[in-house]
Amino acid sequence: MDKDSHQINARRRALLRNVRRPHRPLVRGLTRGAQAAVDWVLPPRCSLCSDMINAEDGVCPSCFQDLFFLTDPLCLGCGQPHQALEGQTLAGQTPEGTDLCGPCLAYPPAFDWMRAAFAYNHASRALILALKYRDRLDVVPALGRWMALVAGEQIRPGDLILPVPLHWRRYLARRFNQSAALAQALAERTGGVYAPDWLRRNRNTAPMKAMSRKQRHANVQGAFDVVEPRRAALQGQPVVLVDDVYTSGATIEALSDVLRAQGVAHIGVVVVARVVRHTHLQVEYELE
Repeated sequence: MDKDSHQINARRRALLRNVRRPHRPLVRGLTRGAQAAVDWVLPPRCSLCSDMINAEDGVCPSCFQDLFFLTDPLCLGCGQPHQALEGQTLAGQTPEGTDLCGPCLAYPPAFDWMRAAFAYNHASRALILALKYRDRLDVVPALGRWMALVAGEQIRPGDLILPVPLHWRRYLARRFNQSAALAQALAERTGGVYAPDWLRRNRNTAPMKAMSRKQRHANVQGAFDVVEPRRAALQGQPVVLVDDVYTSGATIEALSDVLRAQGVAHIGVVVVARVVRHTHLQVEYELE
């Protein structure tokens, strides 16, 4: 992204920072008018190439073609396309009649289901990096819409939507939690209950980019906890964990174990993108 586009998006964020989701028709109309005025003065830009776009799109049509949507048939357990797991799909059905892949039948994950909007490739990686490190919060509505599109049928009204927490030191450095922004957008579209302060990261874990899978799992052991006043309320509750990307699964597995220990009944996971094991997609980007 060039310097001018970055400054434009920064000014857009400053103008729209205090806009809240309105409830009354008059206020809603005024808010839409304010949004339209900002869009006219400072047109929104594609987060990948900086071309002008419609505010709700997030990316331009050209860049959109580089995003690889994950669509059915998918494994209910891990959310990977069945064609990406050829030779690993065993005979097996969930109670709802949806196939599980071989790895999930042999080694069930700590969560019950996962959905990702995209495969983790160069385009989705750039989109996540723009949100995470370039303050492109303007892409959150589009990402929330795409996440709800792939996971909405799995989420029931009233399910707790829990973002993966940041350590307070990292929060101060970044100024926002990208997972919390995504969780709020997903909750608004699915009727889930946004619960940003139920989970806590106890220590500032080391970056996991250069770590092996075993080292990643060791790095996050004991790193998470449920906030004390919320523990009793989790008993028997269905929850949905939200994060930006799923690579090794170490973070999600650790959080799932913590939630199971508190008596959570059902754990879903929704992410923007996940690594997919496939010859045409297997570029092992690392981002945690």
